[in-house]
Amino acid sequence: MRIKIILCLFFFSFILNNNINAQSDDAFQQIMNKLGINESNLGFKPKGYWTRYPVSTDIPYKNIAFDDLFAEPHRIYDFVRNMALSVEDFLHPEYMKNTKDGIMKVGYYCGVNNITSQFRAYNASLWADIDSVEPLLNAIKEIYLSTNSIWKYHRIGEAADFPLVEKDYREAIKNIHPEVQKIVAKTVIHLISAYRFRQIGMRNVDWKKAASCWRIRHLGETQFDGMGYYPDLEDCAKNIDINSIYYSGLILMESAQKLADSLINLKKTNKKIDWKNQNLNINTPIGRIIISGTSDDTHQYTDAILVVDLGGNDTYKGCAGGTYSLDMGISLYVDLEGNDSYINEDEYTVSQGGAIFGAAMLLDMSGNDRYFSKRLSQGGAMLGFGILADMDGDDNYDMWTDGQGAAYFGVGLAIDNKGNDKYRLWGDGQGYGGVGGVGVLVNRTGNDYYWAEKDVNKVFRPDLHSKDKEHNYTYCQGSGVGRRGDVTDGHSWAGGMGVLIDIAGDDLYESGNWSQGCGYWYGMGFLYDGNGNDKYISTTWSQACGAHFCIGGLFDDGGDDEFQIWENWASGMGFGHDYTVSIFYNKGGNDKYKLKDDGLGFAINKSQVFFIDTDGNDTYTRGTKGRNYGWNNFTQNNPPGVEFLYHLYSDQVCVFADLKGDDKYFQEDFETKKRTDDSLMKNNFEWFSPNVEELKNLQQKKYYGIGIDFSNYDGNEPEYFRFKMKKRYEFLEK
Repeated sequence: MRIKIILCLFFFSFILNNNINAQSDDAFQQIMNKLGINESNLGFKPKGYWTRYPVSTDIPYKNIAFDDLFAEPHRIYDFVRNMALSVEDFLHPEYMKNTKDGIMKVGYYCGVNNITSQFRAYNASLWADIDSVEPLLNAIKEIYLSTNSIWKYHRIGEAADFPLVEKDYREAIKNIHPEVQKIVAKTVIHLISAYRFRQIGMRNVDWKKAASCWRIRHLGETQFDGMGYYPDLEDCAKNIDINSIYYSGLILMESAQKLADSLINLKKTNKKIDWKNQNLNINTPIGRIIISGTSDDTHQYTDAILVVDLGGNDTYKGCAGGTYSLDMGISLYVDLEGNDSYINEDEYTVSQGGAIFGAAMLLDMSGNDRYFSKRLSQGGAMLGFGILADMDGDDNYDMWTDGQGAAYFGVGLAIDNKGNDKYRLWGDGQGYGGVGGVGVLVNRTGNDYYWAEKDVNKVFRPDLHSKDKEHNYTYCQGSGVGRRGDVTDGHSWAGGMGVLIDIAGDDLYESGNWSQGCGYWYGMGFLYDGNGNDKYISTTWSQACGAHFCIGGLFDDGGDDEFQIWENWASGMGFGHDYTVSIFYNKGGNDKYKLKDDGLGFAINKSQVFFIDTDGNDTYTRGTKGRNYGWNNFTQNNPPGVEFLYHLYSDQVCVFADLKGDDKYFQEDFETKKRTDDSLMKNNFEWFSPNVEELKNLQQKKYYGIGIDFSNYDGNEPEYFRFKMKKRYEFLEK
């Protein structure tokens, strides 16, 4: 009898402890418990015996983080949030005031670190030993010596009467103040190093093939379904020493900030310098060097390695801070102040932080500036490293494609620190990772507007996933897109990583198809927005979405937000097809969601999708035909045929979860606008897809779907989505 009592007490104690533990689990752990899964069910680890599956080990140019994030999707938030933290920390005014490497640090953590692990973010190892008497003259002399160019000509055993290189340079430099010379001379020495490593990077590249690649300007438009194969581009991608190019870019970022900060401080402290007449225009063996005073200037050069403008409302035409040709593989433009215009009308000229086979940077420190270009500009790159950084002002960015943070086989960065900014493009940008690339758009503070053209009547980029092809594919605002060669020539290239990070402000995002945290064919796309009341408007395949072995994520960490996909054939807000990992995570706020078709935690063909809203009184409105709220296509390919063997070994997981708040769920007819209470979901409710009875009849049972609006969740933020890092600064100025 005593043994029975002890056993009963032990049993009830076990049950009680389990119930306490279940209640103490965070919401996501509770969801996994309800589904009967754990971490081992999350993500995918493809095997070589998965017949017909394009195994990742056989897909070239894959991002270094892809396989591990694909296998551990619960680490994705940490991965993206760490990039955002680098923006908060290193562009913060306190950090920028006390150090000179903030731009380089952001470029490393958001860009270089995500494409190669062979660097660490200590610094760019800058060093410059300048002459105390004639610093700039001797820096230029170093260019001649390092390139085996002739500094002093001679003939028949004596010095030549002409050309007198040293004399000519001395005469040109004499009106530049000695303190200005010292600052610029250091930058010249740094550029010699950047130039040297760019040349090293190109040592194995066939220049004839490089020349054939130079004029490729429709790469993004031709890769998603393998429409155009460029063998010379692949050969160059294999032969370029890309890390040497990246090092050149790191040198440009750190050197540019040191140059700008030093000149700005000198302008503040030395009023005796005639700043208006600090003018210099000289040619050197590696490119032209220009110093321009404080007048309203017009700049247009095809051979500049360094342009420094000290002030004024300036106009830059053509190639400004871009690699102009194969011979001009390094370029740095720095503008200190003024409301400037950067205008490039030629689609075959890269500009404004655009780079091909090299590294280029444009740094504008202040002013309300206007940028216009066509292709591969504004932080765009192909087999290179392109950087556009604007540190203050209400700016307007406008271009066609391949920019505002976009790259193929390289890194493209667009950084804006402060101001209310507007971004416009056709597509392939605003945080776009094309094949083998990392493209990142960073905007730290301000009420910003991001726009990409969805209307085929205005820009013709029609996507067959829209009814009557009425909408464009835009591949923007955090999109990673690869080359799907399985349907054409068998040259399948992995997509890169596209990221848009906006830390604070009330922002508006508008785009067409394939955007706002979207992946395609081994690509990764992430959109992260921190504080602010934001609005997201897009057409189909957007807002944490993807297709074909990819990752997409949209993370909003605060504010009363509005999400809308309400066109014909509109799917998204946590939607995945064919081995997609998709995460839609919205933290806090009274939010509004409006989706016409499939999504809100819907996955098909062995994908895993997680939609989570943590708090607030939210409103969900969906169409009358959509498959939503954890819906799962468990009957399709079940049992799998010969072409879907790999479905046997994969878990399909669909999660919709609203953790807290008094929420409302509606259905709306797209034509009549009639709205009724939702027949599928409501406040304080849960359902499963498949349910218990449906699961019994399935031959292949690895399907897990849940839609849940928690009735009384009082736990902490889910551990997988909790910010865990240490901030350098606990405040963010308005």
